[in-house]
Amino acid sequence: MSRSKVIHSSPQDIEQAFYEALEAADLEALMDLWADDEHVVCIHPGGPRVEGYHDVRDSWKEILSAGALQIRVVPVHRVEGVMVSVHNIVEQVIMSSSRGEPHVVQVNATNVYHKGPNGWKIVMHHASPAMDSEELVEDDLSEFDPQPTLH
Repeated sequence: MSRSKVIHSSPQDIEQAFYEALEAADLEALMDLWADDEHVVCIHPGGPRVEGYHDVRDSWKEILSAGALQIRVVPVHRVEGVMVSVHNIVEQVIMSSSRGEPHVVQVNATNVYHKGPNGWKIVMHHASPAMDSEELVEDDLSEFDPQPTLH
């Protein structure tokens, strides 16, 4: 059964859908958000540059095979135009310590969205671990289940 494609009317809508798909470990919903183009790019923390829709899909499939990701997004800076929007954010990824206790791993990420005939689509996601010296935003973690992997 095929799912209907949602047309996202703003960069904020597609960004919210992106992180919801990661939290649901829904590969199909996630990939519906990406431009079906061989020039899309994804760089996971500590990973190589992955280019092209099919290779990006394969990289997310491998990551989501370990289960859902819990990521809280902290907006840092946005540059928005009529056809392109660049969002620099901090991803607070909820992880499990070696003792099974939840803790936050901060990741600096840049998401680039392009507006085309089918609404806004992701054309690039670049994430890298934040340096230890960067300030960690402390929050209550009681609502989160610890996750075993970092995306």
